[in-house]
Amino acid sequence: MSIASVRTILPLAVITCTGLLAMDLYLPAVPAMQRGLGLTVAQGQATIAVFLAGLAASQLLWGEALHRFGPRACVRLGLWTLIVASFGCAIAPELWSLLAMRLLQGIAAGAATVVSPTVIRATLPDKDGVRGIAAISMIEAVIPAAGPVLGTALLLVTDWRVTFAVIGVVSLVSMPFALAATPARLPQHDESAPSGYGTLLRNTRYLKLALSHALCFAALLCFVGSGPQVLQAVMGRGDGAFATAQVCGVAAFIVMASQSGRISARLGAVRAVRLGAWLHLLLCATFWWAWSHASLGFGWVLAFWIAFCGTLGIRGPAAFSEALRVPMAQMGRASAAMVLMLLVASAMATQGVAPYLQQAGLSAVVATMLGLSVASLVLALRVPAEAG
Repeated sequence: MSIASVRTILPLAVITCTGLLAMDLYLPAVPAMQRGLGLTVAQGQATIAVFLAGLAASQLLWGEALHRFGPRACVRLGLWTLIVASFGCAIAPELWSLLAMRLLQGIAAGAATVVSPTVIRATLPDKDGVRGIAAISMIEAVIPAAGPVLGTALLLVTDWRVTFAVIGVVSLVSMPFALAATPARLPQHDESAPSGYGTLLRNTRYLKLALSHALCFAALLCFVGSGPQVLQAVMGRGDGAFATAQVCGVAAFIVMASQSGRISARLGAVRAVRLGAWLHLLLCATFWWAWSHASLGFGWVLAFWIAFCGTLGIRGPAAFSEALRVPMAQMGRASAAMVLMLLVASAMATQGVAPYLQQAGLSAVVATMLGLSVASLVLALRVPAEAG
């Protein structure tokens, strides 16, 4: 991959990671926030779900804005809004103001999730599409791994509010580099070509790829969003256990994503997605059965999570890159609609499993992951190998 590509990918990955920090840095602080504001477990989980809902709700707007105003204008507005919302969360006095600022945080973070993959897919050569998406995915993955570790460390010396102030500062520092790397307009953008969401949604191949990946990611977020609660309440583990799981999971993802370009080149992108879908189904089914019939320790949970994240490294970059194999005039909207599907499914899975965490614990989480994996595989098997 050329130096010019790296200069584009790195700043875009940083601003995407900054948005992800709004969830991952904060996750270890959820129990402390619940105690500080006197909230229930379900209310604490709502601060995660409302962020994902805001992120999802903004996707179609950012996708439309990208084509109307250009990528650079979207990045500028998104980062300034993220800065304001993050400091707003830091001073929120009660639940409802915190939820409002978390919603605004999610909306602001949506700019980068639309702009980054669109610009990379539009500016890199077609043969490097999977490698480009894999590269940004690997860089983005470092922050979700480091976020819980840093969040846990921050809790040792300060309170949960500082986690939000850190996000605001990082957003402010990263802005000049992101703006310099983002083009004012997408290259070779044909304004006269059919480009609305209606045209995009009639592309059944795109829909199947996007929905299959969304369900897979929802399974991932179901575990991530519920992990701190489950590991503390069910397994008696402290904050460090979740941070360890995140670090190991992200490391597995990075290792496998680094090979995703080669795997896709050998098997084809669609076959790589199907391989990952089969492996996810087998992993979830096996672990759910084992957990239901035996008393498994944290080591087994960690092994399952490492395997799940590693499998996502195989299928994730291939799915995203292949789904964006659409005309340039539709690419931003395709990215936006795909992330919308991904985040709606994730928010529903995270909040849907929350009422069952105290009673069923990890069984509820893995059963939900299994159901999502089954549906993801069914869709992946129906995707044509070649774009029509």
